[in-house]
Amino acid sequence: MKTDDTAGAINAELDWLSSNCSSEYNVFVDYASGKGAAEQFGVDTCESLSDRFGPRAIELLRADGLCEVGVAPAEAVQQPGGGIAWNEAAAHAGTVQRVCGPLAGGGNSYDDVFLNLGRDYPDPARFQIVVWDVGSLESIAGGLTLCTSGRITLFEGVAQIELYDPSFIEIYE
Repeated sequence: MKTDDTAGAINAELDWLSSNCSSEYNVFVDYASGKGAAEQFGVDTCESLSDRFGPRAIELLRADGLCEVGVAPAEAVQQPGGGIAWNEAAAHAGTVQRVCGPLAGGGNSYDDVFLNLGRDYPDPARFQIVVWDVGSLESIAGGLTLCTSGRITLFEGVAQIELYDPSFIEIYE
């Protein structure tokens, strides 16, 4: 028997959780199962997981980018070079995507540049391209379509892709 074996302690904690906090235990089990499935088989839609997992676990899986909110095909808009529209990006948080949308505004903070697609700051429904440590960019006319690729993250509820090289931004008329 190993003296450093933590499996017994973990099992005891899980037994206690299941006996004393059954709803939290069920969320944990659903989340762990969903995370394992996403890692093994890839990200699925949150809707397709709802018949197997509870709503609190689905919410956690979505927040961690381990399931996606399905988008009806009728709403899909063809983007230059493919990809998803700016207003679909939040549903794809945690995944690597190509995102496109019309430039609605932008700004600088020290050496960092923020480009807002679809809606301008401070609207939380905007999509944001953050370019770190570049100082400034050449002026881009509002309304032009910008596209970039990268991992979508959420910062205070705003979907964004962070870049260090502005050459990863494509501009379409």
